[in-house]
Amino acid sequence: MTAELAAVTTELRELLAELTANPMPLQVPTETALLRDGIGLDSLSATMLLTRIEQRYGIDVASEDLNLDALASIGTLAAYITARMSPR
Repeated sequence: MTAELAAVTTELRELLAELTANPMPLQVPTETALLRDGIGLDSLSATMLLTRIEQRYGIDVASEDLNLDALASIGTLAAYITARMSPR
């Protein structure tokens, strides 16, 4: 895992813990699903997550990934963001 991917993964975990008001996202495997039986995001919290990602990284996941495959897990979302980030 690159340093950039690791940093994005950590930031996503912290954001998910904040959105769910639960520390569980800080410790689960990166393959953990974001929806349903995984982290348990519902439509409102998923929308809030996408908004925060756009604010933080300038990436509009919903418009770029019409199937929202990037939201499959913590790891897929972190990889998606990292691949689209502008060099800092």
